[in-house]
Amino acid sequence: MLILKTGMATIQDMGRFGYRNKGIHVGGVMDKTSAFLCNMLVANEQDAALVEITGGEWLTEMSHPQLIVAGGKGFNVFVNDNPVSFWQPCFLQAGDKLRLIPLPGGGISYLAIHGGIRIKPVLNSRSTHLGASFGGFNGRLLRPGDLLPTAVLRTTQAEKIVRHICRPGAQHHLRLSNTAIPDHSRNSVRIIAGHEYDWFTPAARELLASSLFELTGMSNRMGYRFNGPALQLGQHEQVISSAVSPGTIQVSPDGQLLVLMADAQTTGGYPRIGQVISADLPLLAQKSAGCQLQFRLVTIAEAETVYLKREEQLANLQKDYALIFT
Repeated sequence: MLILKTGMATIQDMGRFGYRNKGIHVGGVMDKTSAFLCNMLVANEQDAALVEITGGEWLTEMSHPQLIVAGGKGFNVFVNDNPVSFWQPCFLQAGDKLRLIPLPGGGISYLAIHGGIRIKPVLNSRSTHLGASFGGFNGRLLRPGDLLPTAVLRTTQAEKIVRHICRPGAQHHLRLSNTAIPDHSRNSVRIIAGHEYDWFTPAARELLASSLFELTGMSNRMGYRFNGPALQLGQHEQVISSAVSPGTIQVSPDGQLLVLMADAQTTGGYPRIGQVISADLPLLAQKSAGCQLQFRLVTIAEAETVYLKREEQLANLQKDYALIFT
């Protein structure tokens, strides 16, 4: 697959696990739900590498016939200048061109190709680590002229999907239902209390739960910074650098919130007032600068229930999708 035009795009998978003790973050896709669904639609394993597009126009040309899908948020999709829906698998021929054009408001899109992007894993992952310049495609953002290696042979499941798509009149009938498509419109993000939650004044804790916080342009794969009412500490203890992870909500010295994202460092020294629950991290990832969010405190038990329900829904969806082709 030859890249003809690209803005901000990298190769990602579900992350690089087992190296945080060496200071290497997990990384991986920002929106795990969208990435999972895209891989499912083209009969990939959950951890198959795919393209994550966070900004700018994308144009690529197929080097051989390929089963492909785009999903996520914030882009219009075209195949040879013909519009195609998000979440709709397509079977493209050699020479076909796939274009993604960003919409106002932004978002993150994923491009999954059957068999995944066949680059060499580094530390058991194909994810791009931009800070250390390894993984992905030479450890960097994708550029025009890059030729991404993709699979030529298809699995039995992929062949069934291709036959289904290629039936007369069936091109537009294979697409995620509206109930299965992630809802990125919700502006309430659920959190649990962080390790230093009780260090903050009662007024600050009330502000966290009741105020709107605006996502700023000072946001990237490492973290999202918010503007809102300043949250004051009630006790000024020295914070020893401690473990942080994607979803950790730190409070900077000026009282503003910083939510760590996929490329978050492994330790941090700011007080941790909260932690975004894992089920809501994909929702947060898809928010753009200027968006106003409210954080809603839940218990650990509630967070676990939400997580298990989401995992069950995805597993059932994957089973139902496979049944279409039996």
